[in-house]
Amino acid sequence: MTQPPPYVHATTADAAQAWLARCDGVRMVAVDTETTGWDAWSDRLRLVQVAAGGDAPVLVLDAERVDPTVLTPLLGDPGVLKVFHHASFDLRFLAAAGVAVRRVADTMLAQQLLDGGEKTAAGVGLAGLASFRLGLALDKSVRESFADGGALTGEQLRYAADDAVATLGVFDQQWRELVGHGLTRVAQLEFAALPVLADLQLRGVAFDAQRWEDVLGELEAELPALEQRVQAALVTADSPRTLFGPEAVNLESPEQLREALLRLGVDLSSTREPVLRDHADHPAVAALLEYRQVAKVTSNWGGDWARRVVHPATGRIHADWRQIVGTGRIACSEPNLTQVPKDARYRCCFGGAPGRTLVVADYSQQELRILAAVSGDEALTEVFRRGGDLHRTTAALAFGVAEDAVTPAQRGAAKALNFGLMYGMGAAGFARSTGTTLAQAQATMERYFAAFPGVAEWLAAAEATGRRTGRVRTVLGRVRAIDASQGSTVTLSRNAPIQGAGADMTKLALAEVDRRLAARFGARAPAGASVSNASGVGQRRSTLRPDGLVLVVHDELVAEVPADAAEEAASLVVDGMLAAAGEVLGEVPAAVDVAIRPRWGTCSDPTAVVTAQ
Repeated sequence: MTQPPPYVHATTADAAQAWLARCDGVRMVAVDTETTGWDAWSDRLRLVQVAAGGDAPVLVLDAERVDPTVLTPLLGDPGVLKVFHHASFDLRFLAAAGVAVRRVADTMLAQQLLDGGEKTAAGVGLAGLASFRLGLALDKSVRESFADGGALTGEQLRYAADDAVATLGVFDQQWRELVGHGLTRVAQLEFAALPVLADLQLRGVAFDAQRWEDVLGELEAELPALEQRVQAALVTADSPRTLFGPEAVNLESPEQLREALLRLGVDLSSTREPVLRDHADHPAVAALLEYRQVAKVTSNWGGDWARRVVHPATGRIHADWRQIVGTGRIACSEPNLTQVPKDARYRCCFGGAPGRTLVVADYSQQELRILAAVSGDEALTEVFRRGGDLHRTTAALAFGVAEDAVTPAQRGAAKALNFGLMYGMGAAGFARSTGTTLAQAQATMERYFAAFPGVAEWLAAAEATGRRTGRVRTVLGRVRAIDASQGSTVTLSRNAPIQGAGADMTKLALAEVDRRLAARFGARAPAGASVSNASGVGQRRSTLRPDGLVLVVHDELVAEVPADAAEEAASLVVDGMLAAAGEVLGEVPAAVDVAIRPRWGTCSDPTAVVTAQ
């Protein structure tokens, strides 16, 4: 651009409505916001910018002088595409201000899809993209000045307008590239999941901080005894000794641990958890794994953690959710709720709001069903069709025995094989994980591939594609670049299409489930959602629906709903997840395990149960 586009600084509702009338009929606009901080529950919305392109000036709405809901006819119109950059942030602030936005796109997510996991010089930030694609320099240091409050300056207004213009220009280029690279379907599913995930973050999840501190306190008290149990299990006749008995092993030293375990006949390539899990049937390894989990939990989540993560305005945890990481999965931080152990004593600390209950639903064997779908293997698909025990059936085929004669060890080996093949496991790895010889492992794998020839062909083709092109795709088109520096080419080529398809399925489920819950429960403002800003203008009357998703952990969705409508809500969640799965799995049937309970975990004590009021 040779000259900055004009803008209208709207300080009255009439000025905003005049701009809206001028732009009536547009099919796409770019939207941006400026705020005093990053927290939609405590910081203020200062500006809302809308760029409509053409010869229309950019609208810069003063949200502290004009109610932002004046923009609802445009932002809530499903016939108009609203393009944002890092939309999750803007959507949360707009929702807190009472503005519901329908039909969105995001330049940050679009660029992540185009990059396929590769890091580029332009990055995914708006400044880098505007510079690379448009030759436009955005001074992002101005962004921080909005936190100071006070009268808005011409520099701030110019900056705000330019951000919206840049967003529109960037997306215009990105969409043509998404079309050219066959990424439109996966872009659409990302854009559909986006507002659901933004709502999830704004809604937060109920959390019992006192219960958590009690649990962590008990764990901290157990830690010395767990360490002693490990030390005792590592003692052998030839252990190093002092005058006072066996010399303690430094449990933080991989070298000392490997030496100690080797004396017990457990020869490990490393002491990382995935390697240890392959030998979890050994008492010393089992004790070490238990000690490590407790030590990790108390170290990461002990002390004042429970009090720090609870938001003072809502009493809930609002984690920072990121929509695309790695192969396309959803992740979160501050805190990372995806790492909360599955143990009920931890998960029973989440949920428990009065009169509310949780619907906890997860896909059964999601990745294995995806493997059946992408490989087209009829034998594997048939196991799912008849609802059989996949690992038992696999064991019977691989070991040449009847299903009712399969031993627990054979089923365990088959399970390791079913999952391990997607992560590039070879005969040597299978031998280590099952305690068999290399020859036995090789023979078992050959029988497996003979039983599931489609799987063998697909794994070979995926590996060849990754090596030849440096990229692999999911069934819906998501691209993942294969960077050998990030791991084995075999592993990445096999796993990325499977794990990425799982991400696709889960994100489709977010949108499908949210649509069903919204249709049933409607939009009601949660208690305590109205908070006025300093001027009294733009009172918060959040559009956020209290009934909805509160957690997404890989292939598991958790929704909070009224306790007296739990059965109906659970049915809606399952229906949505099955509908989403059908687009990825095709003829392979999906299965969803669902539970209704007051808290995320299954709790046995009455203090975890809350009755409807």
